[in-house]
Amino acid sequence: MFHKSYLVGIAMSLYAYVRLIRPLNGLIAFISVILGAFLSGGGINPADKIIIASVTVLILLSAGNALNDYCDVESDRINKPSRPIPSGHIGKCSALTFSILLFIIGIGLSLLVNWMAFLIALIVSLLLLLYATSLRKLPLLANSTIGLLTGLTFIYGGIAVGTITGAIVPAVFAFLFTAAREVIKDIQDVKGDQAIGMPSLAITWGNKRAVYVSLVFLALVIVISPIPYIISFYSLYYLICVALGVDTVLIYCMLSLLRYPSEHNAARIANIMKFDIFAGLGAIYLGKLWL
Repeated sequence: MFHKSYLVGIAMSLYAYVRLIRPLNGLIAFISVILGAFLSGGGINPADKIIIASVTVLILLSAGNALNDYCDVESDRINKPSRPIPSGHIGKCSALTFSILLFIIGIGLSLLVNWMAFLIALIVSLLLLLYATSLRKLPLLANSTIGLLTGLTFIYGGIAVGTITGAIVPAVFAFLFTAAREVIKDIQDVKGDQAIGMPSLAITWGNKRAVYVSLVFLALVIVISPIPYIISFYSLYYLICVALGVDTVLIYCMLSLLRYPSEHNAARIANIMKFDIFAGLGAIYLGKLWL
């Protein structure tokens, strides 16, 4: 019989690895792939390929998150000391090994979808690697890269069903929304990034200018949000949900950042935006379901 303390240790270790991969981000990516397939006219068929594609994206994102934590450990000691590696719950080598294993599994699974899915999985893996090791040192390009990768989750769902037409609109929204949030997260992480000499957008241009950049992305989201309804791409349900659940929240976030461009407020706004993603996904789903 296992000793109770041994079982507790295993549970704590597993929890640390779950935190390492940031499961909420993975859940959002998983849902985005399924939604991309649905919006592309594929419905839920072929269901097996859609599920495999969703799991593939979740695993690759988890691999990228683990790799980022491995590369960001020095800044995390200041910005996020409770993260699994700086807190000592997971060793750096273990995190790197775990990340590599996830990349291998994710790329392997993509072969079960189709060759295009496999090619995209390879490209995404390369971008995640480049981001963690070099692209994150290039202001704005780093933020845009994460936005691009997020948008690709919807496209990946379309690839699973053989057409990406319906996935393009949410992919554009995802790019703009995520790029804005990544800039805001740069403001949040200023202290740690300064300590390791990371030339983020907030450090290079200053907090206020970084806020202005994020506002441009968010303003674009709000301005173009009615267009899918105007061109009859989505129904009135979409317009109502996106106006109340997304645009209103983003306007609040913009005004708050303009008034308080501090690291603490940036962290708060980034969290609000993370959960607001679900409102956006729901608006798109309802808009297409009841078209």
